[in-house]
Amino acid sequence: MKKLSLRFRITLISVSLLLACSLYLTVVLNQAAGNMADTIEAITMEPAMTVGDSVPSETMPLIPVASSATSQKARNLFVSQSWLYMLLIVVGGGFATWFVTGKALHPLEKLSEEMESRTAENLSKELPVPKSHDEISSLTQSFNNMNRKLNESFSAQKRFAQSAAHELRTPLTVLKAKVDVFQKRPAHTPEEYEKLVELVNRQTERMIDLVQDLLGLTNLDELSCNQIVNLQMLLDEVVHELTPLADESKITIRLNTQNGITIGNPKLLHRAFSNLIENAVKYNTPGGVVLVAAETENEYVTIRITDNGPGIPNEQKGFIFEPFYRVDKSRSRQMGGAGLGLAIVKAIVDKHGGTITVEDAIDRGSVFTVRLSTK
Repeated sequence: MKKLSLRFRITLISVSLLLACSLYLTVVLNQAAGNMADTIEAITMEPAMTVGDSVPSETMPLIPVASSATSQKARNLFVSQSWLYMLLIVVGGGFATWFVTGKALHPLEKLSEEMESRTAENLSKELPVPKSHDEISSLTQSFNNMNRKLNESFSAQKRFAQSAAHELRTPLTVLKAKVDVFQKRPAHTPEEYEKLVELVNRQTERMIDLVQDLLGLTNLDELSCNQIVNLQMLLDEVVHELTPLADESKITIRLNTQNGITIGNPKLLHRAFSNLIENAVKYNTPGGVVLVAAETENEYVTIRITDNGPGIPNEQKGFIFEPFYRVDKSRSRQMGGAGLGLAIVKAIVDKHGGTITVEDAIDRGSVFTVRLSTK
């Protein structure tokens, strides 16, 4: 069954209210007019007298105000005219309501048509906002804001899919090329077999790590974050695990933390801070320093991780938390990164209701600041 339009429903409701009021008013007026006519008919008039005439006797005839036939005719005429006018008012009111409602709903109908024409390809095109400053204008602005967010989400999803496909294709392409070259030669030495197996293992591990990172991004919502986490102990553990990596690059990790706790998932937070400190070590300068500091203030604990690396250009700071984004693509590939580390960190911090920012260090390098609630 086809639904009635909003315009028709508003008109129907208005006509129903108008009809009810008109019926009530018509009935009341007819009743009042009938009572008035009955009162007038009950009044009798005595014959006219001149000065000096004697008082009329009781036998003198009384003159009625109006004849019953004339009164009844007037009553019938009043009733028929009142009902006719009521009908005209209701019909006229219905047409007037239909016309006015159509004018009022025209911007909404136009907005509906524009909404229906929107697809994933033209979400970036904004609707013109009426200058009426009414509900239609507010609705249009809200729709444009929603479209803008959807377009950003679709664009990020598209970039994510393209980057994931590219990252998976690269090791597969390397493997295929090596295998093709290997098959073209009829004989091979044991060393060549070992190199091929080593290459296959390395590229396979790279794909496994990438898939695990992707799964980690998508499975965050399934994990609970309701445990008490001692951040000082957690950071001590992360630094202890990464010390051998720092020693290989002659990087010094300094830890300056206070007793601080938060409510969350210790495994996720361990991974987040491990990624941040590991990045600070990998992208630091030889002989550099990584400073890990934590302090509690009011109801928040702030963790800052500072390095002496080359830093991050200002124009790229807004993109470093996106999946597969790399500041230095060539160096990231040499380090074995897929560009998911900071995206995972951002997702973990967001899940804990915190914030993460990056800014330039005072002398050289970058400072990543994580702010978490203690409750």
